[in-house]
Amino acid sequence: MTLEQASFLAQIVSAVAVVASLIFVGIQLRTAARAGRASTSQAHSALYHSIVVSIVQNGEFASIWRRALGDFEGCDPDERVRFVAQMSALFRYYESSRVQWLRGQLDPEHWFTIERQAMALTPQPGVKSWWALRRHWHSDEFQHWFDNLEPAPRGLLYGTDDSAEEKARPAQ
Repeated sequence: MTLEQASFLAQIVSAVAVVASLIFVGIQLRTAARAGRASTSQAHSALYHSIVVSIVQNGEFASIWRRALGDFEGCDPDERVRFVAQMSALFRYYESSRVQWLRGQLDPEHWFTIERQAMALTPQPGVKSWWALRRHWHSDEFQHWFDNLEPAPRGLLYGTDDSAEEKARPAQ
């Protein structure tokens, strides 16, 4: 084998090695991206859980939440503060989820659940009252999205007809 042939063979071997290493790097990047998306998915779910846990674990606050959704003005000032704080946390979660989704960092399945939940909350009178108070705390893009969100038909948000319950309760 001449020196020229050896050089040619070395170039071929080098090219194959470069291609193989690029394939390996591509596989590693894809694996890392999948792991990152899985981690993001878990963090997204954990954040939502941390927001709603106060409603789930605190019967008093669950009652305030339910009543404020239907009649924000009918709540006492302390109940309004608690409701506004909870709504603010929830909507910060919605807004950050929207930013992640727009940047391709949130799976469409997660965004679907956020959007459907927001659509269910949109027609609630308490949400409308809260939005009038805190709309300006959100980005113009988020404001535009929420203002133009198609509301779900107002119905039984939690499986109970709160208006019938309120009508049946004796006046105090």
